Amino acid sequence: MTIADFAVSRDNNFNLIRFRAASAVLVSHSYALSTGDPKTEPLRAWLGFSAGDIAVDVFFLTSGFLVAGSLFSRRSVFSFALARALRIYPAMLVSVALTVLIVGMWFSSSAATSFITNSDTWRYIWKNATLVFGIAYKLPGAFEHAPSGVAVNGSLWSLPYELTMYGVLAAAWLGLATLRLQPEKRFSGVVTCIFLTAVSVELLGLTVPRISALAWHLTAMFFAGSSLYAFRRRVPLDARLFAVLLLALAASSMSKGAFAVVYLFSLPYLVIYLAYVPGGVLRRFNRLGDYSYGIYIYAFPVQQMLAASAPGIRPLQMLAASFPITLLLAIASWHSVEKRALALKKLDRATRH
Repeated sequence: MTIADFAVSRDNNFNLIRFRAASAVLVSHSYALSTGDPKTEPLRAWLGFSAGDIAVDVFFLTSGFLVAGSLFSRRSVFSFALARALRIYPAMLVSVALTVLIVGMWFSSSAATSFITNSDTWRYIWKNATLVFGIAYKLPGAFEHAPSGVAVNGSLWSLPYELTMYGVLAAAWLGLATLRLQPEKRFSGVVTCIFLTAVSVELLGLTVPRISALAWHLTAMFFAGSSLYAFRRRVPLDARLFAVLLLALAASSMSKGAFAVVYLFSLPYLVIYLAYVPGGVLRRFNRLGDYSYGIYIYAFPVQQMLAASAPGIRPLQMLAASFPITLLLAIASWHSVEKRALALKKLDRATRH
């Protein structure tokens, strides 16, 4: 059976995979934010990748796969952009507001009037609420003595990259449509070319002006997912292929250089296989909701507040304390904000029909 045979149903493990990825970011940051040294995380020393690095790659892979599917099904760049905005911005706006208010009230050394009128406060609000002009990490007087520095929400760095990927995907579709080149047929070739270009730049260590190595890596991950969706009718989900790639990845872990290469080509297939094939009790997770985005946008400020409140807190203590608090915030975010915002996509579909 191919990916297409599974992708016709929404009964999958994407929510669970993203939940575990978001939780892995929290675990990774438990070391960095409690000690001030990201190198203390065990996985980084072994593989050269932290759990958070791998988790972000999983996010970009699954996002590339799913949003390519969204664009294919909608066949409208406007509708696609609206759907992406409803997924990203409502929860982000609430998170920014709560972060500013709570940090300003309890974790800033600045007086209330000074905090409110400071340009850094408004820069933080403007940049992080829009996400298109970069990220602001600093709030006046906040976390001045935190082990990892003054960043209020360091996890937000990936979101402008994510939005850029959406823009490239939409521009590719719009360009093909404008040139009357049948985007439904030509799109697979375009996204694959982007993937191969990004992989080549990364593996060859090429330097491209104004585009960082990180940007090329995330592009490779995102468009690997998009390419798998584009060729979903040709790519089998085979347990034998999954096992071979998993064994190759495990064997390559003996060398950081070999692991980086095998990882780049094996991770996309492994993630999509796990998203669709394992069934049974795992699928019950979907009944809970999608808490991954909430975990991702709340974990870092929660952990910074714990670091400020309990100087000397250890990584495992940070993990034990921050996870339940973050999970409660993520649950509230999903049920009170995200789920309701996503319901508005149905109105867009109704107006188009």
